Amino acid sequence: MVFSLKKHIYFVISQGRLKATELESGNSLEESLATVVHPRTPIGNFDNLETIFSRAIKELVPKNFFLASPCIYLHLLDEVDGGYTQIEIRAFKEAALGAGAREVHMPDSRTLLTAEQLLAKEFRELDDSF
Repeated sequence: MVFSLKKHIYFVISQGRLKATELESGNSLEESLATVVHPRTPIGNFDNLETIFSRAIKELVPKNFFLASPCIYLHLLDEVDGGYTQIEIRAFKEAALGAGAREVHMPDSRTLLTAEQLLAKEFRELDDSF
Protein backbone atom coordinates (compact mmCIF):
# COMPACT_ATOMS: atom_id res chain seq x y z
CA MET A 1 0.00 0.00 0.00
CA VAL A 2 1.40 3.37 -1.03
CA PHE A 3 1.07 6.16 1.52
CA SER A 4 0.22 9.50 -0.01
CA LEU A 5 -0.11 12.86 1.69
CA LYS A 6 -2.50 13.97 -1.03
CA LYS A 7 -5.96 12.52 -1.38
CA HIS A 8 -8.34 12.79 -4.32
CA ILE A 9 -12.08 12.14 -4.23
CA TYR A 10 -14.27 11.62 -7.29
CA PHE A 11 -17.83 12.87 -6.68
CA VAL A 12 -20.33 11.70 -9.30
CA ILE A 13 -23.77 13.30 -9.15
CA SER A 14 -26.47 11.57 -11.15
CA GLN A 15 -30.20 10.96 -10.80
CA GLY A 16 -30.45 12.40 -7.29
CA ARG A 17 -27.51 10.39 -5.92
CA LEU A 18 -23.94 11.11 -4.95
CA LYS A 19 -21.27 8.46 -5.40
CA ALA A 20 -17.97 9.42 -3.82
CA THR A 21 -14.78 7.40 -4.43
CA GLU A 22 -11.41 8.04 -2.83
CA LEU A 23 -9.06 7.47 -5.78
CA GLU A 24 -5.97 6.26 -3.91
CA SER A 25 -7.72 3.45 -1.99
CA GLY A 26 -10.80 2.85 -4.14
CA ASN A 27 -13.09 3.15 -1.09
CA SER A 28 -16.49 4.55 -2.01
CA LEU A 29 -19.89 5.45 -0.63
CA GLU A 30 -23.26 6.41 -2.06
CA GLU A 31 -25.78 8.84 -0.67
CA SER A 32 -29.15 10.19 -1.70
CA LEU A 33 -29.38 13.85 -2.65
CA ALA A 34 -33.16 13.94 -2.14
CA THR A 35 -32.84 16.89 0.26
CA VAL A 36 -31.20 19.07 -2.39
CA VAL A 37 -33.37 18.20 -5.40
CA HIS A 38 -35.49 21.01 -6.79
CA PRO A 39 -37.64 21.05 -9.96
CA ARG A 40 -36.08 24.22 -11.42
CA THR A 41 -32.43 24.00 -10.40
CA PRO A 42 -29.86 21.26 -9.73
CA ILE A 43 -29.26 22.67 -6.21
CA GLY A 44 -32.36 23.18 -4.13
CA ASN A 45 -30.62 23.56 -0.77
CA PHE A 46 -27.00 24.71 -0.74
CA ASP A 47 -26.47 24.08 2.99
CA ASN A 48 -27.69 20.48 2.75
CA LEU A 49 -25.47 19.86 -0.28
CA GLU A 50 -22.43 21.19 1.60
CA THR A 51 -23.30 18.98 4.59
CA ILE A 52 -23.59 15.88 2.38
CA PHE A 53 -20.23 16.68 0.73
CA SER A 54 -18.64 17.25 4.15
CA ARG A 55 -19.94 13.94 5.48
CA ALA A 56 -18.56 12.10 2.42
CA ILE A 57 -15.14 13.76 2.76
CA LYS A 58 -14.94 12.96 6.49
CA GLU A 59 -15.88 9.33 5.90
CA LEU A 60 -13.46 8.76 3.02
CA VAL A 61 -10.57 10.91 4.26
CA PRO A 62 -10.64 11.17 8.06
CA LYS A 63 -8.83 14.18 9.53
CA ASN A 64 -5.14 13.58 9.95
CA PHE A 65 -2.43 16.04 10.86
CA PHE A 66 -0.23 14.86 7.99
CA LEU A 67 -2.89 14.87 5.26
CA ALA A 68 -3.77 17.92 3.22
CA SER A 69 -7.42 18.59 2.46
CA PRO A 70 -8.52 16.46 -0.50
CA CYS A 71 -8.77 17.51 -4.11
CA ILE A 72 -12.31 16.93 -5.39
CA TYR A 73 -13.31 15.97 -8.92
CA LEU A 74 -17.00 16.90 -9.05
CA HIS A 75 -18.68 15.28 -12.04
CA LEU A 76 -22.26 16.28 -12.91
CA LEU A 77 -23.66 13.56 -15.16
CA ASP A 78 -27.26 14.76 -15.33
CA GLU A 79 -28.29 16.67 -18.45
CA VAL A 80 -29.75 20.11 -17.76
CA ASP A 81 -31.75 22.01 -20.41
CA GLY A 82 -29.38 24.63 -21.80
CA GLY A 83 -26.45 23.31 -19.77
CA TYR A 84 -25.28 24.41 -16.34
CA THR A 85 -25.16 28.15 -15.61
CA GLN A 86 -22.19 29.97 -14.10
CA ILE A 87 -24.11 30.26 -10.85
CA GLU A 88 -24.86 26.53 -10.67
CA ILE A 89 -21.25 25.58 -11.43
CA ARG A 90 -19.95 28.03 -8.86
CA ALA A 91 -22.49 26.86 -6.26
CA PHE A 92 -21.35 23.24 -6.64
CA LYS A 93 -17.69 24.32 -6.36
CA GLU A 94 -18.37 26.51 -3.33
CA ALA A 95 -20.27 23.68 -1.61
CA ALA A 96 -17.29 21.33 -2.10
CA LEU A 97 -14.80 23.97 -0.91
CA GLY A 98 -16.96 24.75 2.11
CA ALA A 99 -17.12 21.03 2.89
CA GLY A 100 -13.34 20.86 3.17
CA ALA A 101 -11.91 20.43 -0.34
CA ARG A 102 -8.51 21.93 -1.10
CA GLU A 103 -9.41 22.41 -4.77
CA VAL A 104 -12.30 21.43 -7.03
CA HIS A 105 -12.23 20.32 -10.66
CA MET A 106 -15.44 19.79 -12.63
CA PRO A 107 -15.07 17.53 -15.69
CA ASP A 108 -17.23 18.42 -18.69
CA SER A 109 -18.04 14.90 -19.83
CA ARG A 110 -21.16 12.75 -20.18
CA THR A 111 -19.24 9.55 -19.35
CA LEU A 112 -17.52 8.39 -16.19
CA LEU A 113 -13.78 8.94 -16.06
CA THR A 114 -11.10 6.58 -14.77
CA ALA A 115 -8.85 7.39 -11.83
CA GLU A 116 -5.94 7.68 -14.26
CA GLN A 117 -7.79 10.22 -16.42
CA LEU A 118 -8.74 12.27 -13.36
CA LEU A 119 -5.29 12.29 -11.76
CA ALA A 120 -3.65 13.19 -15.11
CA LYS A 121 -6.37 15.82 -15.66
CA GLU A 122 -7.18 14.35 -19.07
CA PHE A 123 -10.53 16.08 -19.34
CA ARG A 124 -12.04 19.43 -20.20
CA GLU A 125 -13.49 21.38 -17.25
CA LEU A 126 -16.94 22.92 -17.06
CA ASP A 127 -16.51 26.60 -17.77
CA ASP A 128 -17.87 28.98 -15.15
CA SER A 129 -16.60 32.12 -16.89
CA PHE A 130 -19.04 33.01 -19.64
